[in-house]
Amino acid sequence: MRDEPFYSIYEATFTPEMKEAWREVIEQLVREFVLRAHPAQPKIDFWDTIGRDPLDIMLDDRGPQITMEVVNGTDLTDEQLSKLSYPVPITHGKRDLRTAIKERSIKLLKEAGVPITPRFGGNFALDFAVEGVSKTTSIKSVLMKPEVLSTIGLKLEDVQNPAELEVWGDKYSVLHGGTDRHMSEALPPEVRSIDFREEDPSEFPEGYNIVVWGGEKHLHYGLLEYLRSRHEQ
Repeated sequence: MRDEPFYSIYEATFTPEMKEAWREVIEQLVREFVLRAHPAQPKIDFWDTIGRDPLDIMLDDRGPQITMEVVNGTDLTDEQLSKLSYPVPITHGKRDLRTAIKERSIKLLKEAGVPITPRFGGNFALDFAVEGVSKTTSIKSVLMKPEVLSTIGLKLEDVQNPAELEVWGDKYSVLHGGTDRHMSEALPPEVRSIDFREEDPSEFPEGYNIVVWGGEKHLHYGLLEYLRSRHEQ
């Protein structure tokens, strides 16, 4: 549901010069931090084919968002840190390479005059997204567009009924940078959100109907298990 409004906001906000400057900043970050960028792929495949060096990352340019997946660099060891030519500050008790990249990117993006906000996402992602745009704003925009709702079989009056909606995600913890909670924040609090990761419910935002999937599997396998269980009912 994200793409249509996300792209319309993106295209209205950015000039071709801004888009080019944004990508130049990303290229500069890769050079300065001596990163080796690889295509996005499942982390298991990445570890099998690329390895576990913290400087090997996944770089995914989605147009309105660019993501660095710092798969191996969120908890650097002293030995790994000693091999770097730059400092990495402690964040929540860990040496997370994303923190150093994020701090540098804020300065570079400001100098370039590009309205992009770097944000931690998931367990090891650093997302570069349009300033002021999030999953919350994107979903809210979708829910106000009858022509978009019709493509998924909904009407404007349907979205006021919590029983017609459900959110699926795997990162809701407020303490650990969960971004899927922003989808829940775009909807009535009664709408059920299912977390397919084994997270502590005490870390979820208060006032929302967020539950942890109780099946045998988790993440995308958990979602498939859930969908099969619904089909069998």
